Amino acid sequence: MTRIIFISHNQLAAGLKAAVEMIAGPQKQLEAMASCPGKNQMTLFNRFAKRSSEQQVLILADLVGGSMCNAAMALLDLPNVTLLGGMNLALALQVVLTPPQSDKEIEHVLDQAKTNLQHVILKKVANNDGDGFF
Repeated sequence: MTRIIFISHNQLAAGLKAAVEMIAGPQKQLEAMASCPGKNQMTLFNRFAKRSSEQQVLILADLVGGSMCNAAMALLDLPNVTLLGGMNLALALQVVLTPPQSDKEIEHVLDQAKTNLQHVILKKVANNDGDGFF
């Protein structure tokens, strides 16, 4: 089973984990780590590295180039760690429900997550009464 870790600034990772579990139920392989004021993210990752095993680990970071993502990059020397940046709920759900096992599968889940980014607008159309409600 792939260990999945959401990392973020402040409480975004915890909130995303809660949202995923609201939709998909409890996920024992899912963790959330946050960098909050006064916390050193390298301490979090050093603790993680000590617990790391041969188990596959997939890390989703909130912001590419952000401090949490940059700190997690130090773990990429471990052969069992994959890091994805720019998480959203669609991506989080997909990797939790079907963890990608190859680079091709990772590209697929990233493409799927991108399709969920859309400009949502309402277009007025005439209904049978001639009203232009929706």
